[in-house]
Amino acid sequence: MAIPSQTILIVGGTAGIGLTAAEAISRRGTVLSRKVNIVTFGLGEVNTIKLEDELHADTVLKLYGDVTDEAQRRDVVRQTEENFGGIDTLVYCAGVITPIVRLQDLDIGEVKKTFDVNVFGAMAMVQLCLPHLRKSRFNNPLNTGYGKVIIMSSACDSDIMYHGWTPYCTSKAALTRFISCLAHEEPLISVQGVYPKLTRTAMVKGIFEDRYEGVMANHEIEKFKTWEEYNGESESIEPPEWCAEGVSDLALGLAEGKKSGEMGFYDEHIPWEIRKKYLKSLL
Repeated sequence: MAIPSQTILIVGGTAGIGLTAAEAISRRGTVLSRKVNIVTFGLGEVNTIKLEDELHADTVLKLYGDVTDEAQRRDVVRQTEENFGGIDTLVYCAGVITPIVRLQDLDIGEVKKTFDVNVFGAMAMVQLCLPHLRKSRFNNPLNTGYGKVIIMSSACDSDIMYHGWTPYCTSKAALTRFISCLAHEEPLISVQGVYPKLTRTAMVKGIFEDRYEGVMANHEIEKFKTWEEYNGESESIEPPEWCAEGVSDLALGLAEGKKSGEMGFYDEHIPWEIRKKYLKSLL
């Protein structure tokens, strides 16, 4: 009996952790006994040559566009279905941290744009993909990668906050609550929220460049600079590969992760001792 292929749609897959997750999935996919198709969707402002080099032309579809645009969202799902027959796994990595502005100076219109990406984009993509995800889980009940939604949130959803981060923190709080509600309403599929740790991506670059002096508190900026200064010794700022590899392994079903609807850092979903065991079996 032929092993069914797996099609993974990565929204926000053209930059940061999303792009790095696509690269990790492509590497893992070369040693699996099934064909893995990858669709990346996001703003086309980054170089994706590395991804192109690692994937065969018939297993990758790169689509550039804006997740806040309804027509473009529908087109992504349509093209994925036309090329690969459906969607087995949805990974949502799209997110913005701006505007970083004190509440008294906030432009509510800009805050709505943050929610459009961080919250409503995720809701809309899940809504479009649900029929595919339900079907995939029903047809492939033994692999937890099929019929799965993985959403990148942030520990800023509740416990961590900085001055000027109100739009980001509140949008991530809403996103995290959406994850738990989705799991409650859709028990057939698996829904997992993943927290990255402080990661070296373009999202946090402005903090190290002093763009937010007078907005963030001085001691908050100094904290980030200290992490940057001592990063070589403490690894307090992680490379995107660390979180991305955890996301890729959850997407492929190499590890089950936490229960559906639960949030956790990537190394809480898949502790290192567990990862070592299955990675050894792949070599």
